[in-house]
Amino acid sequence: MKRFAKLFAKLDQTTKTNAKIAALATYFTNATHSDAAWAVYFLSGRKVRQSVPSKLLKVWSANIARIEPWMFDECYEVVGDLAETI
Repeated sequence: MKRFAKLFAKLDQTTKTNAKIAALATYFTNATHSDAAWAVYFLSGRKVRQSVPSKLLKVWSANIARIEPWMFDECYEVVGDLAETI
């Protein structure tokens, strides 16, 4: 994952096509088959499906924080972002 993050940073930091091609060639030459497949998946704009439903995240977060579900919902309404509320 660190190697993919470095590749992504290199791609993002330049507008030069040849530099991007060189970074991709280096990455795919040295990457394992599974890492290369995931890189193609992400670079083509795909996303991993959500493995835990948002409703469960809300319930678990409220339980861990020891607050009532209505309080969590009120906070979520104010913040507007589940990750920030959690």
